[in-house]
Formats: sequence, C-alpha cells, structure tokens
Amino acid sequence: MSKKKVRRKQSRRQKSRRLKAYIARFIAFLVAVAALILIIFGIIKLFSFLGGLFGDKNSSADEDDTVNNVIVIEKNGSLTETSVEDFDTSEYDGEELRKMIDDTISEYNGSGDEKISLKTLDIKDGKARAVINYRSAEDYASYNGKTFVIGDAKDLDITGITLADDNNTVLTRDAMEKVKGKYVLLNDDTRISLPGNILYVSRNVTKNGKKTADVKKAGIDSVIIYK
Repeated sequence: MSKKKVRRKQSRRQKSRRLKAYIARFIAFLVAVAALILIIFGIIKLFSFLGGLFGDKNSSADEDDTVNNVIVIEKNGSLTETSVEDFDTSEYDGEELRKMIDDTISEYNGSGDEKISLKTLDIKDGKARAVINYRSAEDYASYNGKTFVIGDAKDLDITGITLADDNNTVLTRDAMEKVKGKYVLLNDDTRISLPGNILYVSRNVTKNGKKTADVKKAGIDSVIIYK
C-alpha cells in the first residue's frame, strides 16, 4: 500500500473521530442545558411552594366569601376599602345604587380635591361589591362616621389597651418607648392589610398573615402596631 493511501485512510479516520467527538460534545452540551433548565424549573417550583407554605397569607373579599369588608392601607397613608353587602334588586337597581354612592362622594369632596373616589361597583348573585379609594385615614373616618386613626407608635397612649406579640408577650409602657413603627386604631368589623409587618395587636384582633389581621369591633377600639 502506498504512503498516499495510508495517509488518506488515516485522514478519514481522524475526521471520523473528530466528527464523533464533536457530536458527543454537542450531545453532552444539550444534556447539560436540559439538566440546567430542569434544575432552574425545580428551584422556581420549590420557591413557589415555600412561598405558599410560609409566605404572607394576605387575602381579599374575593378570596374569602366570609369576609365582607377589607381595608388596605398603602405606604403613603391612602386607603382602599372593599365592601360586600346584600343587594335587593327588587328595591332599586345597580345604576340607582351607583348614583347614590357617587352623590354622597361628590358631596363629601365638594369643589376641592378628590379625597374619595369610587373605583368599581359590581352587582352579582344578590351581592353588591364596592371598591372605594380614600386619600387618608381622616377621610375614611369622616366619610363613614367611624373611628380610624393612623399615627406614629411613639405617640400612642396604651393606657387601658392590652397589646401582645406573636409570643403573647404583653407590651409594657417601658417596652413601648423602644417600639419603632406606626399604629392603626379602629373600631369596626373588618379585615385589614398593612404596608408593614405586624408587631403587636390588641385582644380583639387576630393575625392571619404577617401583614394582615381580622378585627372585631366588640364595643372597644382595636389597635395594631406595625413596622
């Protein structure tokens, strides 16, 4: 066999080996990419599961049919209230209800800035669901004729109020001086969502999440301190 033929055979073998090596590397690359995708997907699913298991369980009136009133406090001090009430269509229709709400809001706002606004009003299955925005806690309290105050924790007088944390440790006057955060004082039956984690609640308040609690009027003011 001539040297040229030998060289050609060797060249073909080398090319074949190189081709097989490239294919093997490419397959290994695809396998590595697929494995990485599966790992990332698994991590996302894990975090999603842990978030649902340990995360904050804030809920709204839509998510819990037993809750008829939800108040969400934003960081800027504005409020959004979602209320669900029975609605008898035999007495008046949805447009009449909307007009009545719009009229009372317009009367409150007067000719000045928009302090209150009706965001949505839905009527379904004998229920009226209204979402109203309030510029401040003062506007909410004044419009509804209810007790509702938001302030700095350092200004809160806890005389006659028993507040406790998650460990049922009662907040004393001395400890109160070291508490940093804000408080909300109200007298109503509602679910409330806060812009910070709840630190202490009064006895007629039940936490159902890091930032959410159910409040029972019970004839006395309710207090929540949050940060």
